[in-house]
Amino acid sequence: MRYIFLTSLIVALGLIPGLAQAQDVLTTATPDLLVRSLNPVLVQKEKTRGLKIVGAKDVEKVNSYGDTLAATVNLAVNFHFGSAELTAQAQRLLDNVGVALQSRDLASYRFVIGGHTDAAGTDAENLDLSRARAASATQYLLTHYKIDPRRLVLRAFGETALLFPADPEDGRNRRVEISTLK
Repeated sequence: MRYIFLTSLIVALGLIPGLAQAQDVLTTATPDLLVRSLNPVLVQKEKTRGLKIVGAKDVEKVNSYGDTLAATVNLAVNFHFGSAELTAQAQRLLDNVGVALQSRDLASYRFVIGGHTDAAGTDAENLDLSRARAASATQYLLTHYKIDPRRLVLRAFGETALLFPADPEDGRNRRVEISTLK
């Protein structure tokens, strides 16, 4: 039990880069982890304390739409093959996202819900599919969690922002990315 706890702590703190790398796309995430990962103030506090929130990217960047992003989390929101229909696992993950977005710590922020695909298929097909998947995830959050629609901005990236460009058909490139707008 102690070994499992210590291993989890090491991975969570990002002390073993190889293990932390596997967390680039989160398959599970608690509402608390999502709040800490998407709140730029909390991300900065963790950063200055020498801790790393696994799964969160805190480097401010501008995406291809011109949105300035303060924090980003990549989620393995699964869909049925070639469709935008959410799986049960995806719905459970989005349930945690919905709870996090309702929290007081994130209430004042707006978010980009970005759909991504791998490189299988044509560019046009992937762009359409990523748009449909981002819309499906967004609609789920709006319907089940009554998030103000003005807080969510839908973006489709297709295969233009692969997490694993050396392996463009890697399934981890298929994801929904949630970013806090600055």
